[in-house]
Amino acid sequence: MNSIAKTIQLIRVELQLDLKKPTVFASAVLQLAALALLSMLSQPKINTSMWNSLFWITLIVTTINGVSKSFTLVSRSRWIYWNQLASPLSIYWSKVLYGWFTMLLFTVLNLIFFGWFLGIPVQHIFPYTLILLLVTGGVSTIYTFIGAVSSKADGAGYLAPVLSLPVILPLILVGISASKKALNPVLVSSIYKDAMLLGGLNFMIIVLTGILFPFLWKD
Repeated sequence: MNSIAKTIQLIRVELQLDLKKPTVFASAVLQLAALALLSMLSQPKINTSMWNSLFWITLIVTTINGVSKSFTLVSRSRWIYWNQLASPLSIYWSKVLYGWFTMLLFTVLNLIFFGWFLGIPVQHIFPYTLILLLVTGGVSTIYTFIGAVSSKADGAGYLAPVLSLPVILPLILVGISASKKALNPVLVSSIYKDAMLLGGLNFMIIVLTGILFPFLWKD
């Protein structure tokens, strides 16, 4: 119970820090809106497949700094303070859970912007939403962990995107392929196999990053 309380406390600290300095979050939201508008201006009558591709590209590229910032903007003195405040696993879970919440919020905002400017051509909402949740959950975990790794080096804000994109590529490819099936009434029934694969990848990502993080934290 003590570790759960510490995790909740750290999540509250993250939220308070974001409310005090919302520039990174606001810039990501602005980029989402701008790219949705540019997509509408460049392709007013966009087809379903292109809509899906642009949606994923916009979401992944613009949100990386907004999620990985939980470590990349942390000073060494704050690292030491957190190390005294809670265990590495409590810190890890607070960052991961807050990253999931942030990524979910970005996803909802991206859907709103795309729906406003381009409409939402998704006929099967539940399968498409399921794929979105699985992919964004895995991506946010990777962003958070890579942010922790890159924070140990100089220029963490530039290093995190470079390290993250190759790692999230398999997850994104499976997610795009599965989301295309959700847009096709003929193939939608086979989407749950992809959902199981994404669930397995998420489980593997959480376990591996959870094992590695305490060693990284002690470094």
